[in-house]
Amino acid sequence: MRRRLIGGMQRLLGAVRSAPVAARFTLPADEPLSSLPALLFDTETTGLNVRRDRLVSLGGLPCRGSEPQDMPPLDFLVHPGVKIPPTSTAIHGIDDAMVATAPSLPLVWPSLQMSWQGRVMIGHNIAYDLALLRHEAERHRLPFHPPAAALDLGLLYAGLKPRAATITLEHIAGEFGIAVNGRHTALGDAEACLGIWTRMLPALTRIGVATLGGAQALMQKQRDILHGQGNAGWSIELLLPHGHTHAARSTHG
Repeated sequence: MRRRLIGGMQRLLGAVRSAPVAARFTLPADEPLSSLPALLFDTETTGLNVRRDRLVSLGGLPCRGSEPQDMPPLDFLVHPGVKIPPTSTAIHGIDDAMVATAPSLPLVWPSLQMSWQGRVMIGHNIAYDLALLRHEAERHRLPFHPPAAALDLGLLYAGLKPRAATITLEHIAGEFGIAVNGRHTALGDAEACLGIWTRMLPALTRIGVATLGGAQALMQKQRDILHGQGNAGWSIELLLPHGHTHAARSTHG
């Protein structure tokens, strides 16, 4: 596991004490992808059940369009309040000893929400991460202010490559020539997602998808995938324009 930067954590905790959580706002559908304020984001958890499992690590990289911004990345551990199952440790390498002195979620929650306010959260299977964050907020009785929008790299890739047999992070990264380092670490996966996003933007432009609304419409077409994500309890409503979630589900209903 990479070493967490103590200075970054100190800045984060300082923001918790000093800054209020901003109100949520959305971005217009015609917002260009080339200048989109975004946060490439990933979590590691105690399991895959969004209602039951807990956050243990998160990573995020702020960017505008495909250009990383000169801001500290999010990269730290969170004490989940429960024991981490060995099956999960075998995947992400985080055990109980590593989180023993990590902050609890309520301590860092305000600054976490600030990190995505006014930004589009982008990741692979990002509706899973958002659903887990929402349930964690409910569990701790914390307010949940979603990001301005969310984009799933898997759904976008499925729109680019309708005949693709798989949309795993490894496969998509390989297709775009992106090396995946630190797989199943939150920051490592966020870095892979940033590399994919950088290469994906020109490919989206070539098929006429150059705005946030265009990307949302492309995701909406992936109805089979959205149906499966919705059945798993993922927050697919945060991926689609207002009023389109029901349409994505009703094709199977």
